[in-house]
Amino acid sequence: MFAYPRKVKYPSKTQIDFWSLNRNQFSGREIAAKKDVTPGMVSKTLSEANNRVKALLQNAARMNKITLKVISPELGYARGTSHIFNVNAYITFSPDNGVQVWYDHKGSCVQCEKFAFCRDIILQEFKERNIEVENPSLRPTDLIEILLNTLEEML
Repeated sequence: MFAYPRKVKYPSKTQIDFWSLNRNQFSGREIAAKKDVTPGMVSKTLSEANNRVKALLQNAARMNKITLKVISPELGYARGTSHIFNVNAYITFSPDNGVQVWYDHKGSCVQCEKFAFCRDIILQEFKERNIEVENPSLRPTDLIEILLNTLEEML
């Protein structure tokens, strides 16, 4: 069981910058060279960024009554169970989309007024993670399933 934080702070711009580079497979030394800072500063900044991302994921879980089973602040990803809907629930964090909560379901995306909105958010998640999507015109429920499966493989 995960303990939930009392105070939640969004990562700073520098923390997000370093965290995004690290999530995209840059090592601490590579980030230090790229940003012209010491490896120690990168390590400290990444540690704080991961703590803040973890707190954001945990807070989203608490607010949505989700019991977490897996949490990866490095990927900006968590998985658990929603006690409200009795389904698997997923939480993602990205700098552009912030925190998003996703639930297992097969929606009628074509009929939904949020079709374009959901697809755009999901495609942004792919882009920020440098994950290629073969068919971006798929329904959002299919796209998110591909994204979540890919994140699970990365754990």
